[in-house]
Amino acid sequence: MIMNLVLTMFTLSMILIMIMSTFSKKSKNWREKMIPFECGFNFFNSAQMPFSIRFFLIAILFIIFDVEIALILPLLTTFFSTSLKMWIFSSFALMLIILMGTLIEWKENSFEWKK
Repeated sequence: MIMNLVLTMFTLSMILIMIMSTFSKKSKNWREKMIPFECGFNFFNSAQMPFSIRFFLIAILFIIFDVEIALILPLLTTFFSTSLKMWIFSSFALMLIILMGTLIEWKENSFEWKK
């Protein structure tokens, strides 16, 4: 009963938010408001700068390995609170997944900065 009431209130609030956001929009897009502001001067070159895809891939690799380290750290704290067989199995499975990911990245030459 209470769940139905909560679901109904949630649905009504979402519909109300969608209706209010539709009617509260400004309809005019001024040309001057759509261009970037540079002290009143016309800009000489594009605001977009060239971006290296290799740099992006290296950054993604660092994020992935950072998350892996965050997954390894709780293994140390759970060593004494779980059985030894379960701890060895879970740590071996995690290390195997990390090793397989590293080998795949190495095979694809993702660790190379320049070719």
